[in-house]
Amino acid sequence: MLNGKVYPVNSARIPVQNPYILIARHVDDYPEGNGEMAPVEFPRDWQKGNDFTSGRGWNMYHGEYVPGFPAHPHRGFETITYAKNGIIDHFDSHGNYGRYGNGDIQWMISGRGLQHAEMFPLIETEKNNPFEIVQIWLNLPAHKKMVPPSYKMYWHENIPVIKLADKNPDKNFLKVLVGSYNGVQAERPVENSYGYEEENHINVWDGKLEKGERFVIPSYPNDVKVQFYVGDGKFKVDDYLVDRNSLLVYTSDSEITFTAEEDSEFMVFIGKEIKEEIYAYGPFVMNTKAEVVQAYEDFRKNQFGGWPWSSSAPTIPSDKGRFSVYDKGSKTKYPPKKTTSAQ
Repeated sequence: MLNGKVYPVNSARIPVQNPYILIARHVDDYPEGNGEMAPVEFPRDWQKGNDFTSGRGWNMYHGEYVPGFPAHPHRGFETITYAKNGIIDHFDSHGNYGRYGNGDIQWMISGRGLQHAEMFPLIETEKNNPFEIVQIWLNLPAHKKMVPPSYKMYWHENIPVIKLADKNPDKNFLKVLVGSYNGVQAERPVENSYGYEEENHINVWDGKLEKGERFVIPSYPNDVKVQFYVGDGKFKVDDYLVDRNSLLVYTSDSEITFTAEEDSEFMVFIGKEIKEEIYAYGPFVMNTKAEVVQAYEDFRKNQFGGWPWSSSAPTIPSDKGRFSVYDKGSKTKYPPKKTTSAQ
C-alpha cells in the first residue's frame, strides 16, 4: 500500500527529503557563444549571485563572464551532477579537472572539504547552447563526513538504458543513472559514498513514457523513500495524480504501478533515511551547528588545501572534447567508444 504526499515544484529546487539534502534542476536556453565561451548577448542588467529570475530564459548564475559557479567550498556530503544537456567544465582544489556533458554524470564526495568550480562554456557560436543539469546533494552519515574527497566521472556511453515498451524505444525508456532496476546495474560509486552499500538503496533514474504506458517501481523497506518527480506530463498511481512540476514522496510495502496519462518525462530518487541530526548552512552539511562553524573556521584558515588555478572561474579551450583528469591530476580518462544500447 502506498503512503505518500504530492508536493508542488515551484522553482529549480525539487523538495526532496532525507537522505537527499537538495536537488536542483537548471534549464537554460543559452544563446550563441561569442567565441570566448560567454553569451554573444552579454546581459547589461546582470547582478552577480542574483540572476535566477532574469526573464531572459537563461541565467549567468555566479559567473563573471562565462556562465557557471566559480570556486566555492563544500564539506560533509556528496554531489551527483547529471549533465543532461550542454557542457560543464570542472576544476577542484586537488588539481582534478575535466569536461563532461550531454548525458554524463559527475560524482564528487566533498568529505572533509574541497573547493571546486563548475563553469558552463558556450561552445557553439552559430547556434544556441541549450543547457539542462540536475544536481543532487546526497547526505553523508556522521562516520563518513570527514572522509578524503574524491571525484569520478560516469560517461553516458556506460549508462544502462532499459526499454519500457515494445514500441518507440526512444520515447519509452529508463536510464539507470545510479543503482539498479530489475537487475540492471549502473556503475557502482566509490567506497566512501553513502550509495556504496546496497542496503542504502540509493537509486537515481531518468525516464520517458508515452500516454497509456506503465512503469513499475518495486517495493522497498519502510525506511526507504521513493521520490517520483514529473518534469513534464502526468501520471496516475493508486488514488494519486502526479502532474507536471510535482513530486510524489512515498513509502510502500509492495510494488507500485505508474500509468502515464500523457506523454511524460520523469525522474526517480530513492534512498534509505539517515537517522541522524542534520545541520546545513551554505555549502556545508554536518550534524551540528558547531561542526558547521568549525567548517567555516577551517576553510578560513586553510582554504581546504588552497586553489591551484590562476582563475576562480577557469575554463577548458573550446575545441577540447570530454575528458577527466583525476587522482590529484596524475591520471586521465576519456569516454569509451562503445554505446550502451537499450535492454
